[in-house]
Amino acid sequence: MRIQTNLQKIGEQEISKILRAHDADFRRKRKLKRYFTGQHDILNKAPRENSDVNNRLVSNYPAYITSMSVGFFIGQPVTYKTASENEHELAPLLEIFKYNDEAAHNLELAEEASITGEAFEFLYLDSDAEIRMVTVPSEEVIVLCDATLEAAIIGAIRHYRVYGLDQVSYDEFVDFYDASEIRHYRYSGGRLVKTGSERHYFGDVPIIEYPNNKQRRGDFEDVISLVDAYNLAQSLTLDDLADFTDAFLILRGMGGTTPEDVLQLRRMKTLLLDGADAGAEWLIKNLNDTYVENVKTRIQRDIHKFSNIPDMSDDSFAGNTSGVAIKYKLIGLEQIRSRKEREFKKALQRRIELIANILKLKNAGEIDFRDIDIQFTANIPANVLEQAQIVSQLDGLISRKTLLGLLPFVTDAAAELAELEGDGE
Repeated sequence: MRIQTNLQKIGEQEISKILRAHDADFRRKRKLKRYFTGQHDILNKAPRENSDVNNRLVSNYPAYITSMSVGFFIGQPVTYKTASENEHELAPLLEIFKYNDEAAHNLELAEEASITGEAFEFLYLDSDAEIRMVTVPSEEVIVLCDATLEAAIIGAIRHYRVYGLDQVSYDEFVDFYDASEIRHYRYSGGRLVKTGSERHYFGDVPIIEYPNNKQRRGDFEDVISLVDAYNLAQSLTLDDLADFTDAFLILRGMGGTTPEDVLQLRRMKTLLLDGADAGAEWLIKNLNDTYVENVKTRIQRDIHKFSNIPDMSDDSFAGNTSGVAIKYKLIGLEQIRSRKEREFKKALQRRIELIANILKLKNAGEIDFRDIDIQFTANIPANVLEQAQIVSQLDGLISRKTLLGLLPFVTDAAAELAELEGDGE
Protein backbone atom coordinates (compact mmCIF):
# COMPACT_ATOMS: atom_id res chain seq x y z
CA MET A 1 0.00 0.00 0.00
CA ARG A 2 1.30 3.45 -0.93
CA ILE A 3 0.19 6.70 0.73
CA GLN A 4 1.23 10.23 -0.26
CA THR A 5 1.53 12.76 2.56
CA ASN A 6 2.90 16.22 3.22
CA LEU A 7 3.73 15.44 6.85
CA GLN A 8 7.16 16.68 7.86
CA LYS A 9 7.34 14.52 10.96
CA ILE A 10 5.87 11.05 11.39
CA GLY A 11 5.49 10.10 15.04
CA GLU A 12 3.42 7.60 17.01
CA GLN A 13 0.12 9.43 16.51
CA GLU A 14 0.57 9.68 12.74
CA ILE A 15 1.54 6.00 12.49
CA SER A 16 -1.57 4.96 14.47
CA LYS A 17 -3.85 6.92 12.12
CA ILE A 18 -2.20 5.36 9.07
CA LEU A 19 -2.62 1.86 10.51
CA ARG A 20 -6.36 2.37 10.94
CA ALA A 21 -6.63 3.27 7.24
CA HIS A 22 -4.78 0.08 6.29
CA ASP A 23 -7.59 -2.40 7.07
CA ALA A 24 -9.29 -2.40 3.64
CA ASP A 25 -6.03 -3.00 1.79
CA PHE A 26 -5.12 -5.78 4.22
CA ARG A 27 -8.45 -7.58 3.65
CA ARG A 28 -8.17 -7.25 -0.12
CA LYS A 29 -4.71 -8.78 -0.25
CA ARG A 30 -5.61 -11.58 2.15
CA LYS A 31 -8.52 -12.50 -0.13
CA LEU A 32 -6.24 -12.57 -3.17
CA LYS A 33 -3.76 -14.82 -1.38
CA ARG A 34 -6.63 -17.02 -0.23
CA TYR A 35 -7.76 -17.47 -3.83
CA PHE A 36 -4.20 -18.22 -4.95
CA THR A 37 -3.97 -21.07 -2.44
CA GLY A 38 -7.35 -22.52 -3.52
CA GLN A 39 -9.48 -21.19 -0.64
CA HIS A 40 -12.30 -19.90 -2.87
CA ASP A 41 -15.76 -18.67 -1.83
CA ILE A 42 -17.34 -21.81 -3.34
CA LEU A 43 -16.13 -23.69 -0.26
CA ASN A 44 -18.84 -21.82 1.69
CA LYS A 45 -21.61 -23.01 -0.66
CA ALA A 46 -24.68 -24.21 1.25
CA PRO A 47 -26.54 -27.38 0.20
CA ARG A 48 -29.84 -27.07 -1.63
CA GLU A 49 -33.00 -27.41 0.41
CA ASN A 50 -34.04 -31.04 1.08
CA SER A 51 -30.77 -32.34 -0.38
CA ASP A 52 -27.67 -33.83 1.20
CA VAL A 53 -25.68 -33.36 -2.00
CA ASN A 54 -23.31 -30.39 -1.81
CA ASN A 55 -20.30 -30.54 -4.12
CA ARG A 56 -17.84 -27.65 -3.75
CA LEU A 57 -15.32 -27.86 -6.57
CA VAL A 58 -12.39 -25.44 -6.78
CA SER A 59 -10.84 -24.76 -10.19
CA ASN A 60 -7.69 -22.91 -9.20
CA TYR A 61 -7.36 -20.56 -12.15
CA PRO A 62 -5.65 -17.90 -9.97
CA ALA A 63 -2.68 -20.21 -9.33
CA TYR A 64 -2.52 -21.09 -13.05
CA ILE A 65 -2.63 -17.43 -14.11
CA THR A 66 0.09 -16.39 -11.68
CA SER A 67 2.28 -19.37 -12.53
CA MET A 68 2.08 -18.68 -16.27
CA SER A 69 2.54 -14.92 -15.93
CA VAL A 70 5.50 -15.09 -13.53
CA GLY A 71 7.20 -17.94 -15.40
CA PHE A 72 6.95 -16.10 -18.72
CA PHE A 73 8.18 -12.85 -17.19
CA ILE A 74 11.10 -13.94 -15.04
CA GLY A 75 11.52 -17.67 -15.49
CA GLN A 76 14.87 -16.76 -17.03
CA PRO A 77 17.18 -14.96 -14.54
CA VAL A 78 17.83 -11.24 -14.92
CA THR A 79 21.30 -10.45 -16.29
CA TYR A 80 23.46 -7.40 -15.57
CA LYS A 81 26.08 -5.73 -17.73
CA THR A 82 27.95 -2.44 -17.54
CA ALA A 83 27.59 0.12 -20.28
CA SER A 84 31.35 0.74 -20.05
CA GLU A 85 34.18 -1.72 -20.58
CA ASN A 86 34.86 -1.97 -16.83
CA GLU A 87 33.18 -5.30 -16.19
CA HIS A 88 35.07 -5.66 -12.89
CA GLU A 89 32.86 -2.94 -11.39
CA LEU A 90 30.03 -5.46 -11.36
CA ALA A 91 31.94 -8.02 -9.29
CA PRO A 92 30.94 -6.73 -5.79
CA LEU A 93 27.28 -6.43 -6.84
CA LEU A 94 27.16 -9.89 -8.39
CA GLU A 95 28.73 -11.38 -5.26
CA ILE A 96 25.93 -9.86 -3.15
CA PHE A 97 23.33 -11.24 -5.57
CA LYS A 98 24.94 -14.67 -5.40
CA TYR A 99 24.97 -14.52 -1.58
CA ASN A 100 21.21 -13.81 -1.64
CA ASP A 101 20.33 -16.28 -4.44
CA GLU A 102 18.99 -13.31 -6.37
CA ALA A 103 17.32 -15.33 -9.17
CA ALA A 104 15.10 -17.23 -6.70
CA HIS A 105 14.50 -14.03 -4.72
CA ASN A 106 13.34 -12.15 -7.85
CA LEU A 107 10.96 -14.99 -8.66
CA GLU A 108 9.48 -14.70 -5.16
CA LEU A 109 9.01 -10.94 -5.58
CA ALA A 110 7.35 -11.38 -8.99
CA GLU A 111 4.95 -13.99 -7.59
CA GLU A 112 3.95 -11.75 -4.68
CA ALA A 113 3.36 -8.85 -7.08
CA SER A 114 1.35 -11.07 -9.44
CA ILE A 115 -0.96 -12.14 -6.61
CA THR A 116 -1.53 -8.88 -4.73
CA GLY A 117 -0.53 -6.22 -7.28
CA GLU A 118 2.69 -5.20 -5.55
CA ALA A 119 5.67 -6.64 -3.70
CA PHE A 120 8.07 -5.12 -1.19
CA GLU A 121 11.72 -5.86 -0.55
CA PHE A 122 13.59 -4.79 2.57
CA LEU A 123 17.39 -4.55 2.69
CA TYR A 124 19.30 -5.06 5.93
CA LEU A 125 22.74 -5.99 7.25
CA ASP A 126 23.03 -9.42 8.83
CA SER A 127 25.21 -10.37 11.81
CA ASP A 128 28.25 -10.58 9.50
CA ALA A 129 27.56 -7.07 8.12
CA GLU A 130 26.60 -8.62 4.78
CA ILE A 131 23.79 -7.08 2.71
CA ARG A 132 20.66 -9.21 2.73
CA MET A 133 17.43 -8.92 0.75
CA VAL A 134 14.07 -10.21 2.00
CA THR A 135 10.55 -10.24 0.57
CA VAL A 136 7.97 -9.02 3.10
CA PRO A 137 4.27 -9.95 2.68
CA SER A 138 2.69 -7.02 0.87
CA GLU A 139 -0.30 -6.88 3.22
CA GLU A 140 2.09 -5.97 6.05
CA VAL A 141 3.65 -2.93 4.33
CA ILE A 142 2.66 0.72 3.97
CA VAL A 143 4.98 2.97 1.96
CA LEU A 144 4.85 6.72 2.66
CA CYS A 145 5.75 9.14 -0.13
CA ASP A 146 6.01 12.91 -0.25
CA ALA A 147 3.37 14.99 -2.02
CA THR A 148 5.65 16.09 -4.87
CA LEU A 149 5.39 14.92 -8.49
CA GLU A 150 8.36 12.68 -7.85
CA ALA A 151 6.52 10.94 -4.98
CA ALA A 152 9.83 10.06 -3.30
CA ILE A 153 9.74 7.51 -0.48
CA ILE A 154 10.08 9.18 2.92
CA GLY A 155 9.19 6.26 5.18
CA ALA A 156 7.79 2.76 5.41
CA ILE A 157 5.69 0.93 7.99
CA ARG A 158 5.69 -2.81 8.56
CA HIS A 159 2.69 -3.96 10.61
CA TYR A 160 2.90 -7.67 11.42
CA ARG A 161 1.72 -10.36 13.81
CA VAL A 162 3.69 -13.02 15.66
CA TYR A 163 1.48 -16.01 16.47
CA GLY A 164 1.76 -18.26 19.51
CA LEU A 165 2.17 -22.01 19.41
CA ASP A 166 -1.63 -22.42 19.26
CA GLN A 167 -1.63 -20.44 15.98
CA VAL A 168 -4.60 -18.45 17.31
CA SER A 169 -3.24 -15.95 19.84
CA TYR A 170 -0.75 -13.38 18.58
CA ASP A 171 1.14 -10.20 19.40
CA GLU A 172 1.20 -7.23 17.02
CA PHE A 173 4.33 -5.27 16.17
CA VAL A 174 5.13 -2.23 14.06
CA ASP A 175 8.47 -1.20 12.55
CA PHE A 176 8.91 2.28 11.09
CA TYR A 177 11.73 2.90 8.61
CA ASP A 178 13.03 6.31 7.60
CA ALA A 179 16.21 7.41 5.83
CA SER A 180 18.45 6.78 8.82
CA GLU A 181 16.91 4.43 11.38
CA ILE A 182 14.33 1.78 12.23
CA ARG A 183 11.96 2.37 15.17
CA HIS A 184 10.35 -0.70 16.77
CA TYR A 185 6.93 -0.68 18.49
CA ARG A 186 4.55 -3.09 20.14
CA TYR A 187 0.97 -2.42 18.98
CA SER A 188 -1.91 -3.06 21.37
CA GLY A 189 -5.40 -1.61 21.64
CA GLY A 190 -4.65 0.99 18.98
CA ARG A 191 -1.64 2.27 20.98
CA LEU A 192 2.04 2.11 20.07
CA VAL A 193 4.66 1.39 22.72
CA LYS A 194 8.24 1.99 21.56
CA THR A 195 10.57 -0.94 22.28
CA GLY A 196 13.78 0.26 20.62
CA SER A 197 15.50 1.69 17.56
CA GLU A 198 18.60 1.11 15.43
CA ARG A 199 20.46 2.63 12.48
CA HIS A 200 20.48 0.87 9.11
CA TYR A 201 23.24 2.81 7.18
CA PHE A 202 21.67 2.59 3.71
CA GLY A 203 21.44 6.36 3.29
CA ASP A 204 17.76 6.16 2.28
CA VAL A 205 14.63 4.24 3.30
CA PRO A 206 15.78 0.61 2.74
CA ILE A 207 12.63 -0.57 1.00
CA ILE A 208 12.00 -1.22 -2.69
CA GLU A 209 8.54 -1.31 -4.29
CA TYR A 210 7.80 -3.78 -7.08
CA PRO A 211 4.43 -2.76 -8.61
CA ASN A 212 2.82 -5.40 -10.82
CA ASN A 213 1.47 -2.58 -13.03
CA LYS A 214 0.58 1.08 -12.74
CA GLN A 215 -2.76 0.26 -11.11
CA ARG A 216 -1.12 -2.19 -8.67
CA ARG A 217 -3.66 -4.87 -9.56
CA GLY A 218 -3.04 -8.60 -9.29
CA ASP A 219 -2.92 -10.69 -12.46
CA PHE A 220 -6.12 -12.60 -11.64
CA GLU A 221 -7.89 -9.93 -9.60
CA ASP A 222 -10.18 -8.85 -12.45
CA VAL A 223 -11.43 -12.39 -13.20
CA ILE A 224 -12.31 -13.54 -9.67
CA SER A 225 -16.04 -13.20 -10.40
CA LEU A 226 -15.59 -15.41 -13.49
CA VAL A 227 -13.66 -17.98 -11.44
CA ASP A 228 -16.49 -17.97 -8.87
CA ALA A 229 -19.03 -18.50 -11.66
CA TYR A 230 -17.03 -21.41 -13.11
CA ASN A 231 -16.63 -23.03 -9.68
CA LEU A 232 -20.39 -22.75 -9.13
CA ALA A 233 -21.23 -24.15 -12.56
CA GLN A 234 -18.93 -27.13 -12.02
CA SER A 235 -20.28 -27.79 -8.52
CA LEU A 236 -23.95 -27.54 -9.52
CA THR A 237 -23.36 -29.83 -12.51
CA LEU A 238 -22.02 -32.50 -10.18
CA ASP A 239 -24.93 -31.88 -7.78
CA ASP A 240 -27.36 -32.50 -10.63
CA LEU A 241 -25.50 -35.65 -11.59
CA ALA A 242 -25.76 -36.94 -8.01
CA ASP A 243 -29.48 -36.13 -7.96
CA PHE A 244 -29.85 -38.07 -11.22
CA THR A 245 -28.12 -41.08 -9.64
CA ASP A 246 -30.44 -40.88 -6.60
CA ALA A 247 -33.61 -40.63 -8.73
CA PHE A 248 -37.01 -41.81 -7.38
CA LEU A 249 -38.64 -44.98 -8.78
CA ILE A 250 -42.35 -44.50 -9.55
CA LEU A 251 -44.56 -47.61 -9.41
CA ARG A 252 -47.95 -46.95 -11.01
CA GLY A 253 -50.98 -49.04 -9.98
CA MET A 254 -49.06 -50.63 -7.11
CA GLY A 255 -50.31 -48.59 -4.16
CA GLY A 256 -50.13 -51.55 -1.83
CA THR A 257 -46.36 -51.89 -2.18
CA THR A 258 -44.61 -52.09 1.22
CA PRO A 259 -41.02 -51.13 2.13
CA GLU A 260 -40.24 -54.85 2.32
CA ASP A 261 -41.51 -55.24 -1.24
CA VAL A 262 -39.17 -52.44 -2.39
CA LEU A 263 -36.19 -54.13 -0.73
CA GLN A 264 -37.14 -57.39 -2.43
CA LEU A 265 -37.36 -55.64 -5.79
CA ARG A 266 -33.89 -54.13 -5.31
CA ARG A 267 -32.43 -57.55 -4.49
CA MET A 268 -34.17 -59.49 -7.28
CA LYS A 269 -33.90 -56.73 -9.90
CA THR A 270 -37.36 -57.80 -11.07
CA LEU A 271 -40.75 -56.02 -11.21
CA LEU A 272 -44.07 -57.92 -11.38
CA LEU A 273 -46.75 -55.52 -12.56
CA ASP A 274 -50.49 -56.30 -12.49
CA GLY A 275 -53.31 -54.48 -14.29
CA ALA A 276 -53.54 -52.41 -17.44
CA ASP A 277 -52.56 -49.18 -15.66
CA ALA A 278 -49.54 -50.63 -13.87
CA GLY A 279 -46.09 -49.30 -14.78
CA ALA A 280 -42.69 -48.23 -13.50
CA GLU A 281 -40.43 -45.28 -14.35
CA TRP A 282 -37.72 -43.09 -12.86
CA LEU A 283 -38.47 -39.55 -11.74
CA ILE A 284 -35.47 -37.59 -12.97
CA LYS A 285 -34.53 -34.00 -13.79
CA ASN A 286 -34.04 -33.38 -17.49
CA LEU A 287 -30.47 -32.14 -17.81
CA ASN A 288 -29.60 -29.91 -20.77
CA ASP A 289 -25.96 -30.97 -20.81
CA THR A 290 -25.14 -29.10 -24.03
CA TYR A 291 -26.37 -25.78 -22.64
CA VAL A 292 -24.45 -26.23 -19.37
CA GLU A 293 -21.22 -27.14 -21.15
CA ASN A 294 -21.57 -24.15 -23.49
CA VAL A 295 -21.94 -21.83 -20.50
CA LYS A 296 -18.84 -23.27 -18.82
CA THR A 297 -16.87 -23.03 -22.07
CA ARG A 298 -17.78 -19.35 -22.45
CA ILE A 299 -16.72 -18.66 -18.85
CA GLN A 300 -13.42 -20.45 -19.43
CA ARG A 301 -12.74 -18.43 -22.56
CA ASP A 302 -13.54 -15.17 -20.74
CA ILE A 303 -11.14 -16.08 -17.91
CA HIS A 304 -8.31 -16.55 -20.42
CA LYS A 305 -9.35 -13.54 -22.48
CA PHE A 306 -9.56 -11.01 -19.67
CA SER A 307 -6.49 -12.27 -17.81
CA ASN A 308 -4.47 -12.36 -21.09
CA ILE A 309 -3.25 -15.83 -20.16
CA PRO A 310 -3.53 -18.34 -23.04
CA ASP A 311 -5.01 -21.80 -22.58
CA MET A 312 -1.96 -23.97 -23.22
CA SER A 313 -4.18 -27.05 -23.63
CA ASP A 314 -5.83 -25.44 -26.65
CA ASP A 315 -5.38 -27.30 -29.94
CA SER A 316 -3.84 -24.19 -31.53
CA PHE A 317 -0.69 -24.74 -29.44
CA ALA A 318 -0.22 -28.28 -30.76
CA GLY A 319 2.17 -29.25 -33.55
CA ASN A 320 5.48 -27.88 -34.72
CA THR A 321 4.75 -24.16 -34.48
CA SER A 322 7.26 -21.56 -35.61
CA GLY A 323 8.68 -18.97 -33.22
CA VAL A 324 6.75 -16.15 -34.90
CA ALA A 325 3.47 -18.08 -34.65
CA ILE A 326 4.03 -18.76 -30.94
CA LYS A 327 4.70 -15.06 -30.32
CA TYR A 328 1.42 -14.11 -32.01
CA LYS A 329 -0.44 -16.53 -29.74
CA LEU A 330 1.30 -15.08 -26.69
CA ILE A 331 0.79 -11.42 -27.67
CA GLY A 332 -1.52 -10.73 -24.70
CA LEU A 333 0.90 -12.31 -22.26
CA GLU A 334 3.74 -10.33 -23.85
CA GLN A 335 1.88 -7.07 -23.15
CA ILE A 336 1.65 -8.02 -19.48
CA ARG A 337 5.32 -9.02 -19.41
CA SER A 338 6.50 -5.74 -20.93
CA ARG A 339 4.58 -3.72 -18.32
CA LYS A 340 5.98 -5.85 -15.51
CA GLU A 341 9.49 -5.40 -16.90
CA ARG A 342 9.31 -1.60 -16.87
CA GLU A 343 8.15 -1.51 -13.25
CA PHE A 344 10.59 -4.22 -12.14
CA LYS A 345 13.54 -2.52 -13.82
CA LYS A 346 12.98 0.73 -11.92
CA ALA A 347 12.83 -1.24 -8.68
CA LEU A 348 16.08 -3.08 -9.44
CA GLN A 349 17.78 0.25 -10.13
CA ARG A 350 16.74 1.46 -6.69
CA ARG A 351 18.01 -1.81 -5.16
CA ILE A 352 21.41 -1.32 -6.81
CA GLU A 353 21.51 2.32 -5.67
CA LEU A 354 20.90 1.34 -2.03
CA ILE A 355 23.49 -1.45 -2.21
CA ALA A 356 25.98 1.01 -3.75
CA ASN A 357 25.57 3.27 -0.69
CA ILE A 358 26.70 0.45 1.62
CA LEU A 359 29.55 -0.64 -0.65
CA LYS A 360 30.83 2.94 -0.72
CA LEU A 361 30.54 3.17 3.07
CA LYS A 362 32.58 -0.05 3.43
CA ASN A 363 35.07 0.99 0.70
CA ALA A 364 34.14 -2.24 -1.09
CA GLY A 365 33.44 -0.77 -4.52
CA GLU A 366 32.10 2.14 -6.54
CA ILE A 367 28.91 1.40 -8.48
CA ASP A 368 26.71 3.78 -10.48
CA PHE A 369 23.30 2.20 -11.09
CA ARG A 370 22.95 4.34 -14.24
CA ASP A 371 25.95 2.55 -15.73
CA ILE A 372 24.39 -0.92 -15.35
CA ASP A 373 22.30 -2.45 -18.10
CA ILE A 374 19.55 -4.66 -16.70
CA GLN A 375 18.35 -7.27 -19.19
CA PHE A 376 15.21 -9.45 -19.03
CA THR A 377 14.58 -12.49 -21.21
CA ALA A 378 11.06 -13.76 -21.90
CA ASN A 379 10.80 -17.43 -20.97
CA ILE A 380 9.32 -18.47 -24.31
CA PRO A 381 9.81 -21.80 -26.11
CA ALA A 382 12.47 -21.21 -28.77
CA ASN A 383 12.80 -22.79 -32.19
CA VAL A 384 16.57 -23.22 -32.08
CA LEU A 385 16.84 -24.40 -35.70
CA GLU A 386 14.94 -21.35 -36.89
CA GLN A 387 17.14 -19.01 -34.84
CA ALA A 388 20.31 -20.69 -36.11
CA GLN A 389 19.16 -20.22 -39.72
CA ILE A 390 18.49 -16.52 -39.07
CA VAL A 391 21.97 -16.10 -37.55
CA SER A 392 23.54 -17.90 -40.49
CA GLN A 393 21.79 -15.64 -43.00
CA LEU A 394 22.86 -12.50 -41.12
CA ASP A 395 26.51 -13.54 -40.91
CA GLY A 396 28.67 -10.76 -42.33
CA LEU A 397 25.93 -8.15 -42.03
CA ILE A 398 26.11 -7.51 -38.28
CA SER A 399 28.73 -8.14 -35.58
CA ARG A 400 29.45 -11.65 -34.30
CA LYS A 401 28.66 -10.51 -30.74
CA THR A 402 25.17 -9.43 -31.79
CA LEU A 403 24.67 -12.67 -33.73
CA LEU A 404 25.62 -14.76 -30.70
CA GLY A 405 23.18 -12.75 -28.58
CA LEU A 406 20.34 -13.87 -30.87
CA LEU A 407 20.83 -17.52 -29.93
CA PRO A 408 18.56 -18.47 -26.99
CA PHE A 409 21.08 -20.83 -25.38
CA VAL A 410 23.87 -18.20 -25.26
CA THR A 411 23.52 -16.27 -21.99
CA ASP A 412 26.72 -14.19 -22.26
CA ALA A 413 27.55 -13.18 -25.83
CA ALA A 414 30.74 -11.35 -24.85
CA ALA A 415 32.14 -14.38 -22.99
CA GLU A 416 31.17 -16.68 -25.86
CA LEU A 417 32.89 -14.39 -28.36
CA ALA A 418 36.02 -14.35 -26.21
CA GLU A 419 35.98 -18.16 -26.20
CA LEU A 420 35.70 -18.24 -29.99
CA GLU A 421 38.57 -15.79 -30.45
CA GLY A 422 40.67 -17.71 -27.95
CA ASP A 423 40.14 -20.94 -29.90
CA GLY A 424 41.15 -19.14 -33.06
CA GLU A 425 44.51 -18.24 -31.59
